[in-house]
Amino acid sequence: MELNKANMKKIAFLIAFAVIFYTAVKNIYLLPQFVNFVGAVLSPVLLGLVFAFIINVLMRLVETRLFAGLNRRCTKIWPKIRRPISFLVALLIILGVIALILLIVVPELVRTITSLTNQIPTFFNGLQVYLARIETAYPDIGNYLSNIKIDWANVSEMIALYGKNLASTLVNSTVTATTNVFHGFITFVLGFVISVNILMQKEKLKRQVKKVMVAYVPLRYNHVIFRLCRLTYRAFSNFIIGQCTESCILGTLCFIGMSIFRFPYALLISVFVVFMSLIPIIGSFLSTVVGALIISIVSPIQALWYIVFFVVLQQLEGNLIYPHVVGSRVGLPALWVLVAVTIGGNLFGLVGMLVNIPLCSVLYVLLRENVEKRLRKKQKTEERSSES
Repeated sequence: MELNKANMKKIAFLIAFAVIFYTAVKNIYLLPQFVNFVGAVLSPVLLGLVFAFIINVLMRLVETRLFAGLNRRCTKIWPKIRRPISFLVALLIILGVIALILLIVVPELVRTITSLTNQIPTFFNGLQVYLARIETAYPDIGNYLSNIKIDWANVSEMIALYGKNLASTLVNSTVTATTNVFHGFITFVLGFVISVNILMQKEKLKRQVKKVMVAYVPLRYNHVIFRLCRLTYRAFSNFIIGQCTESCILGTLCFIGMSIFRFPYALLISVFVVFMSLIPIIGSFLSTVVGALIISIVSPIQALWYIVFFVVLQQLEGNLIYPHVVGSRVGLPALWVLVAVTIGGNLFGLVGMLVNIPLCSVLYVLLRENVEKRLRKKQKTEERSSES
C-alpha cells in the first residue's frame, strides 16, 4: 500500500479507533458508574423530556380535538395563543385529576386509619379468644405453648438497643435526607421549566433537529431515522393512553365487584388498584397484598375472599382487558404484549416492563413490513420464473 497522505490518515484513524476500543473494553466495568454520573448530571433535562412527552400527549388532544372548531374558524390571533392555552388546559386537567383523587382518597384514608385503629384492639382480643379456643380444643398444643418461655427482660433490652441505633441512624441521615429532598425539588422545578420551553417551541426544535440531521447524516438514512422516530413516538403515546384506560377500567371493575360482595374499604382499595395497575404484573400483586392486609384487620375471612376475588379479576385483566386495550393502542397482538412484559421484566425490572411494550411495537411494525416486502419480492421472482 502506498504511504500517501490519504492512506496515512486512514492508518492513523484505525490506530486511534483501536486504542479507544481497547481502552473502552478494558474499563467496561466503569460503564454503570459512568451512566449513573451522566444520568445525575442530565437528570433535569431527562425529567423535562419525560414531562414534555407526557403532557404533550394530552396537550395534542386538546389542541387538535377540543379546539378543532377554533382552529378552523379563527385564523388571525388564535394560532399565536393556541399553544399556551392548550398547555394551560392540559395542565389544569392533570392537576384537576390529581386534586379530585386527593379529595376522594384523603378523607377515605383518614376514615380508614381511624377505623383500623379502632379495630386493632378488637382484632387482638379476638385473636386471644381464638387461641384460647385452640388451647381448649387441643390440649397438646396448649401445653406446648405454655412451655414456651420468653425472657421479656432481654426482649425489652433488645428493643431499647434497636431504638437507640435507629435514633442515631435517623439523626445521622437527617442532613442527607434534607439535601436529597432539596435536590429533588430543584430537579423537579428545572425539569418542569425545561418541559414548558420544549412544548412551547416544539415545532422550532423539530426543524432544528431536521437541519442537523440533514447536515451531518447521509440523506439515505434520514428518511429511515425520521420514520423510526415517528413510530416510536406513536407507540409510546398510544401506550400511555392505553395504560391509563386499562387502569381506569380495572379500578372501576374492582370497585363494582367489592361493592357487590360488600368488602370494606372498597373506594380506597379501588383507587390504590388504579395507581398500582399502571405498573404491569407487579402492580396487581401489590394490590392483592395491600388490600388483603387492610381487610384482614376487619375480617380475616373477607380478606381471603378478597384474594380469591382479585385473583379472578387479575386473570380477567391480564388475559383479556390488558392485552386487548393496550395491545390495540400500540398495534401489538395480545400474545406479544404478554411476551414483551415478561421479557422486559426479567431483563430490566419495572422500567423494562413499561418500556418494552412500545419498543416491541416498533420492532413488530418494522418486522412485519420487512416480511411483507420480502414476500412481495419473492412472489414477483416466482412469477417471473414461471413466465420464463
